[in-house]
Amino acid sequence: MKRHHSPLARILAGAGLCAAFILAVTSLIVPTVAHARDHKDRGLIEDAPPPKTINYDKLTQEAVAFLQQYVRLNTTNPPGNELAAAKMLKQKFLSAGIPATVWEPAPGRGIIAARLRGTGRHAKALVLLSHMDVAPANPKEWQVPPFSGQIHDGEIWGRGTLDDKGPGVIDLMAMIAIKRAGMLLNRDVIFIATGDEEEGGKAGASWMVEHESDIYADAGYLLNQGGGIMSRPNGRKYYGVSIAEKTPLWLRLTATGEEGHATAPPDQTAVTRLIAALDRIAAYRAPTRVLEPVRDYFRALGQLDGGPPEFANLTVALRDPAFADKFLSVPSQNALVRDTFAPTVLAGSSKVNIVPAIASAEIDSRLLPGENPQQVIANLRKVMADDGIKLDVILNFSAATSPRKSELMTALGKLAAENDTIVIPMMIPGFTDSHYFRQPGLDCYGFVPIEASPAELRGAQGINERISVKELGAGVHRMVDLLRLFGTSK
Repeated sequence: MKRHHSPLARILAGAGLCAAFILAVTSLIVPTVAHARDHKDRGLIEDAPPPKTINYDKLTQEAVAFLQQYVRLNTTNPPGNELAAAKMLKQKFLSAGIPATVWEPAPGRGIIAARLRGTGRHAKALVLLSHMDVAPANPKEWQVPPFSGQIHDGEIWGRGTLDDKGPGVIDLMAMIAIKRAGMLLNRDVIFIATGDEEEGGKAGASWMVEHESDIYADAGYLLNQGGGIMSRPNGRKYYGVSIAEKTPLWLRLTATGEEGHATAPPDQTAVTRLIAALDRIAAYRAPTRVLEPVRDYFRALGQLDGGPPEFANLTVALRDPAFADKFLSVPSQNALVRDTFAPTVLAGSSKVNIVPAIASAEIDSRLLPGENPQQVIANLRKVMADDGIKLDVILNFSAATSPRKSELMTALGKLAAENDTIVIPMMIPGFTDSHYFRQPGLDCYGFVPIEASPAELRGAQGINERISVKELGAGVHRMVDLLRLFGTSK
């Protein structure tokens, strides 16, 4: 016969078995922990040695030599051809004992990622993002060959020294310096250098996010170009960190008309229709709108150097026509409070004596976050007042903003304090590859830890681009300090 036990008896029996199991496991764990402590007390288990001292003079020399090599690889986009640069960066990481991988998303195009392992105490890794492709450079306009990497008057000259090979070298050398010094961070640091940023990122960051998101799946933060160490007229410095970006709405306008010889032109041609439409767009001024990051940015600037009292509340100040005219007459300020439309590319006849049947123009429109691109296009159609002109979208994506307060922003604030300055969050009128990583949920910020003179800044995507040797080395030092602060945060 089977014996029947009451439900209470079965529960008590089960409880007894659980208690016995817990006691057994505890008896195994406690002696083991005590045994480990005993070993440590007797010197059998050692803590990691303290980090080695970093020789920043030698590190700067190494960074300079590597940046010169990097600049000499012509990665003008189009066509890009970043693969050789990606392989060079990979080899540099591997020689320092940091694992790295290269991808070829399209023939000749390149992407590289490398990972500096931490202790694993924090799940959210940090991505250091840069791009290997550069804007075109006309050698005839430069004082030195743009891909020579020459050093003159203490500055490294060459396309990409500021945008964005120089910042990439700062990221790379900081990671290598930490690895060599044996500095243990509590989170991983991931280096990613993409291609195709100058043309929108389809064969670069976009491809990476779509095909290799596992590479940064544990990341919570990203640091990219888009900010830096800036100075006010009174000499006060601040760390400008971008938390938001305007978004592109690149458009192509196409006008058509009768083709013929220029000896007897019709009253209206494809070219004259296009010119009339562009003239109306050039005269158009979008309404002003002061976003929160922009309002707070100018308020902080006013507090930093006692600037115009209107900076205390820019939204209200712009209602004054006199102040608005003065403020908006500065292109960099105007771009922060309204949508802008800049015609950049024109195409018509290939011969001076032929009236073409088709004429086209491309417009670089930059929209404030929150704008509806379809509504903007509808407004432009009204402005052009010519329904016969075709309008196509070349590039557009939604904008996103990162939080002002985060662990990374706290670390940046500590770094600024160590250098007797402050962090000021801001919005930039341009856009970077950060938007690809904001969409999956990373907190992305723009900050390169260098100070560049106005003349140097004009060289980025302009002529005579260069970075000082001293500031390149200082940038590596500041990045090491930032990674130390961020990698030891609780």
